[in-house]
Amino acid sequence: MADRLVIFDVDGTLCDTCEVDDVCFCEVAAEMLGVPIPPSSWKAAPDITDAGILAWLWHHHRGRSPTEEERAGFVAGFELVLARELRRGSDRFGAIAGAARLLARLAETGWDVAFATGGWGRTARLKLRAAELPVEPLLASADDSANRPEIFRLARERAAARDGAPHVRSVLVGDGVWDVRVAAELGWPVLGIGLGERASRLRQEGASAVVPDFGDADAVLDLLSACGVPSRPR
Repeated sequence: MADRLVIFDVDGTLCDTCEVDDVCFCEVAAEMLGVPIPPSSWKAAPDITDAGILAWLWHHHRGRSPTEEERAGFVAGFELVLARELRRGSDRFGAIAGAARLLARLAETGWDVAFATGGWGRTARLKLRAAELPVEPLLASADDSANRPEIFRLARERAAARDGAPHVRSVLVGDGVWDVRVAAELGWPVLGIGLGERASRLRQEGASAVVPDFGDADAVLDLLSACGVPSRPR
């Protein structure tokens, strides 16, 4: 067992699926609610997870939480729409550059790996398979909680149970400012992934280390060992 753990987000971090995920999610929500739901209009939600966004949309448009039947129907419909888009073409379901190679290198260099996602477990597995990445490390999702910090905390807890002992160092790797906020709240080091404006936002949020992708595995491994807990923006 390794004593160091990397916890990866999925969309935008391992899978280049943010755009297709957003469009499909909003399509299903619009159909169920009977109102237009523009892509990325969910960013005002207090919990940036599929469960949190779903609850926010239902409260905004219906004044209540979704029922369990509505929730289950949404997840099933979302999975069907993603599968439809995958059949139309796999170009929007690729892996982030270097992701597969990095995962292999981590196992060789003394790191355990876990995945955590604010998305539903079944849709995350669809996207991981489409990107030809493993699904076994996915340990926590929006099925467990609407709260993003709780999802990542659960992933670390389950990784420790899986691996037989707590890890000395746990690093969160994510592409969203909400991932940096999770790391700050939990007191974990964070490695951001993004380029251009996204990279700037991650640094502004407090990430000291940001990479455009995983193409330079040696540099990423060095940063995983060196990156720190994000400093909260003033």
